[in-house]
Formats: sequence, structure tokens, C-alpha cells
Amino acid sequence: MATLSSGGAERVLSNLSKPLADVFDSVTFVMWVDAPVFYKMDERVNIVSIQQEIGRSSELKRMLWFRHYVQTEKPDCILSFLEPINLRVLLATIGINVKKIVAERNDPHGVNKYWLMDQIEKLIYHQADKILVQTETIRTFFGGSLAKRTHIIYNPVNIPKEMVGKALLTPKKKRIVSVARLTQQKRHDVLIRAFAKFCKTHSDYCLTIYGEGPQRNELQKLVASLNVSDKVFLPGAIKTVHQEILDAEMFCLVSTREGMSNSMIEAMCLGLPCICTKVSGALDLIKHGENGLLIDIDNEESLCQQMCLVSDDKAYANRLGNQATQTYKILNSELISKQWVDFIEKQIKE
Repeated sequence: MATLSSGGAERVLSNLSKPLADVFDSVTFVMWVDAPVFYKMDERVNIVSIQQEIGRSSELKRMLWFRHYVQTEKPDCILSFLEPINLRVLLATIGINVKKIVAERNDPHGVNKYWLMDQIEKLIYHQADKILVQTETIRTFFGGSLAKRTHIIYNPVNIPKEMVGKALLTPKKKRIVSVARLTQQKRHDVLIRAFAKFCKTHSDYCLTIYGEGPQRNELQKLVASLNVSDKVFLPGAIKTVHQEILDAEMFCLVSTREGMSNSMIEAMCLGLPCICTKVSGALDLIKHGENGLLIDIDNEESLCQQMCLVSDDKAYANRLGNQATQTYKILNSELISKQWVDFIEKQIKE
């Protein structure tokens, strides 16, 4: 991993820390960059920061350090998360006899890359023994000989069983919520503009976006320019977000691409009506009009319309939220964690 700060992949690792430590003699999480650990990790897991070991060195030096670390520690298996780190890990371990699994946590489709770079990255991925992805949409990206190495494990739901459906039992406030990093990919600007239109007929509502990232200043300027500073709030990333969003009337996620959004599946399991763009993960889990609502990417008008629909028809909103809770049956943490552990054990034994 690059870091163990807040984020979807980091949350999955937090969720996996105990199951991995329960089964394997030794588990170490290696961070490429030093940063505070945001989520709780099992105390039996060792955490190593390459930056702490060798300082702010070049990527080449970090890769050489990692290569030496693997040669010294001789792990049975390396599990790498996220494409930029996957590429570094695979290059750093060329020629070393160790099982290598890379986890692609986002949808590579639609990423702005030169064709040659795309082909080079796929060539490097041939160094991996297995590729783990989150959805069928992502799996289709890896064709040819890589297809046989590519397997799907959904994201786990990181909420206690007793929280499932709790939003359905919580008195509602006129709130719309979103949980995602403040980056261009998440298109919070689209959400804010659609909300500003929504406010013309629903002036007593507010929008809260939980998350942190490099677009904070830009989004704050947009909020001010639309005269909704008293209605749109950016409180940052918080660890108690599940409790904070229970009283909301709906959840929105309008990314241009996703792997499988943790915040979306958690909102669904809590029982919130979800409005999401037609991206990987949402397309796999949401049946439009049954357990959530799907809109086209960058479609502010459609987003505004769906917000109005959910806010104006409480019975319909309740049906969407109730059906959304069924997602927990296929994504509960115990089930998904077992799939991860079983998959890793199988690779080590082969």
C-alpha cells in the first residue's frame, strides 16, 4: 500500500488484518509512504514504512529497499494493493521466487493513458501470479492471458450486523450525504451544483460531504459561488461516519469511476436510499428503481430529479432503503474475509 490513511483500500486492509493474523504466522503491512494509520489494525500485524526506513528517497531506491526486504524476510506471499504500488512491487521483485497477488481496487477503464503506457502496465502485470478485482466490469479490462489469472472478490461491508437497516429506524432530518475523498474522480462539483438546483424547490435541505482531499479549496469556492455556504458542509474524514449519516434522507455518490465503493455498500446496508452514477460496483449491486437509483455520469439534471423523487416520496424512499439492506447477505465482512484468506492460502499451497 502507499499508505494506511483513510480510503477504501485502506479500510479493506483494516478489515482483513484480524482474519489474516488469525491464520498466518506473520503478517506485515508495508507502506510506501509514511502517514498516520487511520483505521484500527489488529495488534499482531507488523507495520513497516519504507519512508521511515530510508527517508524521502527516489522511487528506485524504495523499490531496491523493498526487493532487499523481500529477499531477507522470504515471505510465502506478497499481496499488493492499488495499481501504482502494484507496478512498483512487481518490478522490484522480478526474479524472486515468491507468490505475488495484486489487487486492482479501481476501474482501469476510462483512465486517461497513452496506449503504449497501458500496454506496458499490462505487460508488467504478467509478473503477478494472480490479479484480484472487485467487479465483473473491472475483470473485463484484463483480457488475453491475464484473464485466466484474474478473479473477483467483492468489497466487504465494514459495519456491525446490528447496524444493518438502522437508518430505516432513525428519525430523518432533511439531509443529503456523501462519503468520498475530495478528488476530481468523485465529482463532488457535480453533486454540489445539482444540490444547488434542488434547493430552489427544497430550500430546507442541507448537503454534507464527508471526506478529505486536494479539492477542498476548489469545492469551498464553488459552494460560495452558488450561495449555498449555509447548506453545504465539508467536515472532513471522520471515523464515526456510519452514525453520522443514519438520519439522512439519502446518500449520493457521483464518481466518474469506481472499483466498488465502500461508502456506497455501507450506505445501502444501513438502509439509505442511494443515488449513484453508472460505474463499476454500482452497476453490479444496484437495480435501478428497486434497491437504489442509477444516473449517467456528470448528469446534474438527472441527479437533481432523483433527489426530488426520493425527498418527495417517503414511501418509495423507504422501499429503496429496505431492499438495499439485502446487500449485506453477500457482502458481510465474515464471508468476504474468508474468501480472501482461502484465496491466499490456495496460492501459497499451489
